[in-house]
Parts: sequence; structure tokens; C-alpha cells
Amino acid sequence: MLQLKNIAYTLGEQLLLKDINWVINPGDRIALIGANGVGKTTLFRIITGGLDAHDGQVYKPSNYQIGYLPQEEVGIDGSTILSTVLQGRQDIIELENQIEEIQNQLQNKTDFVNHDKQLQQLEHLQARYAMLDGHQAEAEAKKILSGLGFTTNSFEDSLSNLSGGWRMRVYLARILIREPDLLLLDEPTNHLDLPSLEWMENYLTKFKGSIVFISHDRFFIDRLASQIAELAYGQLKQYAGNYHFYEQKKQQDEELLFKQWEEQQAERQRIQRFIDRFRYKASKAPQVQSRIKQLEKMETIELPRPAAQIQFRIKADIPSYKDVLKITHLSFRYNQDWVLKDINLNLYRGQKAALVGVNGAGKTTLTRLITGDLEPVEGSVQRGQRVHIGFYAQHQIESLNMNNTVHEEVKSTAAPSHQDKLRDILGVFKFSGDAVDKPVRVLSGGEKARVSLAKILLSPCNFLIMDEPTNHLDMESRETLENALQAYDGTLLLISHDRYFLDKLVNRVIDIKEGRIKVYEGNYSDYLRLRQLNTADGNKKEKTHEPSTKISGVKKTKEQKQKEAEARQAVSKERNALQNSIMHLEKNIGVLTDQKNEMEKQLAQPETYKNSEKLREIQIEYDRICKQIPELEKEWEKAQIRLEAILD
Repeated sequence: MLQLKNIAYTLGEQLLLKDINWVINPGDRIALIGANGVGKTTLFRIITGGLDAHDGQVYKPSNYQIGYLPQEEVGIDGSTILSTVLQGRQDIIELENQIEEIQNQLQNKTDFVNHDKQLQQLEHLQARYAMLDGHQAEAEAKKILSGLGFTTNSFEDSLSNLSGGWRMRVYLARILIREPDLLLLDEPTNHLDLPSLEWMENYLTKFKGSIVFISHDRFFIDRLASQIAELAYGQLKQYAGNYHFYEQKKQQDEELLFKQWEEQQAERQRIQRFIDRFRYKASKAPQVQSRIKQLEKMETIELPRPAAQIQFRIKADIPSYKDVLKITHLSFRYNQDWVLKDINLNLYRGQKAALVGVNGAGKTTLTRLITGDLEPVEGSVQRGQRVHIGFYAQHQIESLNMNNTVHEEVKSTAAPSHQDKLRDILGVFKFSGDAVDKPVRVLSGGEKARVSLAKILLSPCNFLIMDEPTNHLDMESRETLENALQAYDGTLLLISHDRYFLDKLVNRVIDIKEGRIKVYEGNYSDYLRLRQLNTADGNKKEKTHEPSTKISGVKKTKEQKQKEAEARQAVSKERNALQNSIMHLEKNIGVLTDQKNEMEKQLAQPETYKNSEKLREIQIEYDRICKQIPELEKEWEKAQIRLEAILD
């Protein structure tokens, strides 16, 4: 296992990390969460050795391999995509070179004296090569590259021709093929489209080593994590379970802490009243002094700092007519090949739709056709009367006035209804205090993107088209944005790989594939279910935007109705039993995790090792709990899967 002991790190005058104690066991699946800037990436860099802690120590076994995917683009060397990925298996490359060298010597007969010795060495190297699955390395590299969105024809393409996002995919593939003991992934979903993201989730669920990842994608966290580690105010707190369980447990812990704080305040006041009443009575002096010391020794319970609750509503100042968009037999191509072919689509006022598909499928092209940046080669795009489009994309930062301050730039396009609360609303986008008076030109790329997002959201538009709006936002800001968009009374078209975000907002999914579209009614989970049904049975027609008009004329008998009612009751009974079982398991996992954390603190203390009998008891109990938690987590996962199947 890898262990962090008393890790501390200071950035300027700010204590970023304080006495971090953390044990990462084999097979752990941990999501490291926290607001932007709290030190998550710093902690990763300390674990990898890329940054030295100012205090504390990182302990790891010898030959312990860490694969680290940073958030920012990395420089990687290599000629082709495939050869660059295979560099991740340096052990196999070295063996191949050694085997080739000996084979050349044997073939050229340059060393007759050591001929038998060379044969033995060759046999040993080939056995080692087979044990490391050297013959499968290239096939595995191609499998990973295909999963991450590369086509077979692109494997031998030059690495230098790739964009930053695709180069990061190559780097991720090179890490995955190494199969390190620990994977550290910093925002891995930023560089992937939805199909690649789904593939990576499936791949990581079968990964043998430990995984710690930073992500704001709650869907991804729920799918992959069995533990949550929250970093806040320099402290690390751990929770067993996925993100959904973390939210519930954190709320329960905060409610319990507040109750304990209230009880302590009442006790302090009671003691203080006694002191104030008898302070000047000589006969009560010993009791007064005793209570003064009692107050001094009482450990103060500190309540967590309340998160800033900034809410704002987005409202279309001038509503559009019912028909917002009508696309008829649209086809488009840049050169020879068609990007979009014979597209038909209608959007109506108030609809919230997601636009999904692999990178390069034509999502951005379609949005540019809708906004009028591009003209169809065939067919037409008709925007409805009084439709005012607000378009957000990453390249929108190029249109910002770099000489304006953040406040001036957003104010220049904000609707009258937002003008008075502009400074408060900018806090959602992490601009508060003096930050709102910074010139746009000095901002980072992510900060400029947030300014552009704020401008679009606060402008008086009634049709929002948004391409990856949650990039550069932490969870708190995402939730605020979700609430604002849920209440938005205009029309919304979203491109996002944040599936949790899509699930909460959209009631329609438009899937672009091979130049054509298919429309699914419902949220993203409904779309996934319908798509899986289609995969399972290609002959079954999915329920799309055209509702079925077929009505069965056969009336059900009384016996049939009774059987159906009994079946519903049985399902309801099983659902309730599963929900109770899940709650019981979550409670037990939480208790055991707290006990495990407490024992790890004891094992980190030198005094523990002075009492061999006590040490032995702790180690036995610690081993028992470490075995029991994964067993309970497996039971919890099975119960969750069964419950989800019933609910579906």
C-alpha cells in the first residue's frame, strides 16, 4: 500500500495541506473531490514525487509504479500514435531488443565459444517475454486506442499532427497499457467524448491496481468510486461509498456535528453561569476554579464554514414564438465527404435537448449551421420569429474585449434584470472581491472561458446553445448552473460529456452518428437504456420522438389484472427490502470506515509500537475490518444493481 503521513504544504502564506494522513490500499477506487484551488492537484504531485512536501513523508513499496495523467497537456515524444503508446511497456521493448541482439549473434555465428550460453539466455528472455504477455502488447495497445476513439487507419499516423486533446488520449493509452500499481487521474473526462468515456469506465472497472481520480463528473464518480476523499481547508476526510452516499453521509455528519455544537454551547453557558454567580464568594472559590479549568480544557467544536449559496435565475426577457427551429433535409460538407446528410429536426419553445455523438460526428458543425455561421449545402435552417440565440463555445473567448475588467465585460451584454446583482452572480463563476476588477487580458484560459459563459447566460437571449459549459467549473458552481438552467424558460441545446448534468436538465437527446440524427425522448439515462435495448436486439425499433399511435383493443380479464397487481406488489416488496438493505449496509460501511481510519491514526503513532500486545490486537482488528469493508461494498453494489434494475 501507499501511505501519506502528516503531509503539509504551504503556498505563500496559505497552508494548503495540513497533516494529511492517507492510506491507499491495493484495489482501492477513490474519488478525490473538493473545490477548485484547495490542493487536489498539489497532493497528486506530492504523491508522484513531482513536488516535495514541506512536511511529512510518502511511503511506498519498492518497485511501486504510479501512472499519472495530469490535467494540463503534457509533452510526449514519439513518431506514430501506436509506437508512442507502446513506449509505455519499456520492459517489453528492452526484452525485444535483447532477444533481437542475441538472435543476430546466433544467426551471424560471431561467438562460437558462448553459443550454448547464448541459447540458454535466449530461452530465458523468451520465457520472460511470454510471461509479460509481450506478444499481446501491440494488440492490447490497439484495443485501448480503439476504445479511446482512434480508428484503425490512424494507428500509424504521426503524433505531431494531433491536437492537444487527442495527444492526451495517446498519453492516457500509454499509461493504461503499463498497468501500474496506482493510477492517478486528474480530470480524465475532460479529453474524452461520451463513447470514449463509457469505454474507459468499463476498462477501469476491470483494472487490477488502485485508482485515485479527480473529477467533477458525478456520473463518472458514481460509476467508478467505492470511496470518496474530500479535501477542504487543508484537511482530508474519507467516506465509504459513491458520490450519492457521500452526499447523504456528509449531511448526516454535519447535522450530528451541529447538534454536538449546540450541546457544547449549552454546557459552556451553564458552567459560565455558575462561574459568574459564585465568582466572588470565597466559599465557592474551589468550585469556581474547577469550572474555569473545565472550560479551558474543553475542546472547541468548530462548525464547517458555510458554502456561499449564490442562486440566480435565467429568464428570457422576450419569449420566442412556439416554433424555435425547423431544419428541413439539411446536408452539409466542407470538402468532398458529407458531414451531415438529410437532417430533419424541430425544436419548440421551452425544450431542453442534448446533442451527443463522438468527436468529429458533426455536433459543432450543426450548432454553427443553426446560428448562421455556416450555410447548408442542401436543405434549409429556419429560426422562428423573435428567436434570440446565445451561443457559448470554447472559442468564444476570442471575442472578449481584453481591455475591459471582468465586471465591465459581463455588464456590457447583461440583461437589465441581472444588472443589480451582477457582482453576486459573478461569484458563481469564481470571480469575487477584487477579482471582478481584473482586466480580461490577465486572466487564464479557464477564467476567460468562465467570463464568456457568464456573458452568454446573463444576456437577454431565449435560445441558449452551449458547448461544454461545465468545463472549468467545480461541483458547487455546476450545481448552481444546473439550478439556473432548470428554471430557464427559454429553449436549450447542450453539448456536454457531463452526463449527470445532462440527466438533470434535458428532456430530449439528439444522437448524431454517421452524418444522420436520431431523436430520443427523455433524459440521458433514458437515452442510454433505449440505445442498449437497440444493441441487444437490432430488430426492435426504439421509441423515438415519434410516439406510437397503436392502441390495443383487447381488454384484460379480471384474472390478468389480479396477476398484474400481485406482480406489482411483489416488486414493491422487493424494492423496499433492497432499499432497507442498502441503508443498513451503508451505515455499517460508514462505521467500519471510521474505525479503520482511527486505527490507521493509531498505527501512525510511535507510541503504539511500544506495547506489543496492544499492537497485535490493533493489527488483527485492522486486518479484519480491511477484509470486511470490501465484502460489504460488494453486497452494496449487488443490491444497488438489483434496485436499479427494478426501478428501470
